Amino acid sequence: MGSDSLTTPDARRLLAALANAQARRVFAEISVGETPGGSLSPAKLARALTLLNQAGLVETVETEGSVRYRIREHVFRDALAALSPTPSPSGVERFLTTDGRIDRYPTREADRLGLLAWVAARILDTGGRVAERELNERLARFTGDVPMLRRYLVDSGIVSRTPDGSAYWLAVEDGDGGP
Repeated sequence: MGSDSLTTPDARRLLAALANAQARRVFAEISVGETPGGSLSPAKLARALTLLNQAGLVETVETEGSVRYRIREHVFRDALAALSPTPSPSGVERFLTTDGRIDRYPTREADRLGLLAWVAARILDTGGRVAERELNERLARFTGDVPMLRRYLVDSGIVSRTPDGSAYWLAVEDGDGGP
């Protein structure tokens, strides 16, 4: 993030400066209006001030032959604004882990049906029957509780099955449409 620290604060640079105990002490002293670095050698004070200045945390104010330091108040707000937020998952992804397995079943019926339809579209082809064993293997990619997911798919009407449960297929809207 090699941007100019005075225009776009770099959160890493801010944290690195504040991770330094001497720079942190000098920052605290400046923030409460004290003269910075009373307990530090001139070299250590200069290094701490350089870290803070490069991070954009403090600025130097020269007035009538003297030098003062002040906190750049907006630097934290600007650094936070520059960070790109992680987008919140939407749709079916809200109910999945990062590896695509079902994390939880939605309580809202519309969301639950959407999740079940999403799973069904990934495990079954239109017009084809699948044996229960094959269906279970496919469902295992999405959950550790295969019988529950299979039951949800059938009870929701998204998947149909033979009366003995030996074969499953995608249901069609105008009936069970079994091949």
